[in-house]
Amino acid sequence: MNKTFRHAEEIHVFDFDDTIVKTGSMIHVTASDGETFSLTPRQYAMYSPAEGDVFDFSDFEGLIDPKPVNNTLLKLKIAIRDVGPENVFILTARGNQVPVREFLRDQGIPEIRIFTVGTSNPQAKAEVIENEVLSRKIKRVYFYDDAVKNIMAVRALRQDLPGVNIVAVKVG
Repeated sequence: MNKTFRHAEEIHVFDFDDTIVKTGSMIHVTASDGETFSLTPRQYAMYSPAEGDVFDFSDFEGLIDPKPVNNTLLKLKIAIRDVGPENVFILTARGNQVPVREFLRDQGIPEIRIFTVGTSNPQAKAEVIENEVLSRKIKRVYFYDDAVKNIMAVRALRQDLPGVNIVAVKVG
C-alpha cells in the first residue's frame, strides 16, 4: 500500500541541540559586573538572565565536535519514513540553519524544513508549531525537545488548539 504524504494531518517536530546532536558549543555570558562564564545549551535553556547580561552565541554559527543523539536521530528517520519529509521538521533556537542542514546531510537525512527562531524564548517555538497546525489543518503533533520550558510551552497549545492531539516528549 502506497502512502500519500501530501495531505498528512500529522507533524513531527524535533529540537536540534541536545535532542538530535550533542556539541561542544557554548553560550558565553558577560555579566553586568564583568564576570564571564559559559553555559551549555541545556544550562542556557534553564538560565534566568540577569539585567545587563550580554550573550555571545558565536559558537552556534557552526558545530563544535558534533555527536549524534542516536535514539532521537532514529526517531527522526522513522518519522520521515512514516509521514514523509514534508511533515517532519527541525525547530531550533539557533539563528543559522546552515550547520543544522550540513549535520543532517552528513547523517543521511533527506531534505527537511528547518525553522530557526534565533531565541531561547519557549513561546517562539510554540508559535511556529501553532502557525503550522493552523495553516495546514494538522490533527496530531509530536514534539521532541530537551528543555522543559519548551515542552511546557508546546503542551500549553492544547488550550488554543482544541481537537489537536499534542504529544510533547522530553528527551535526554
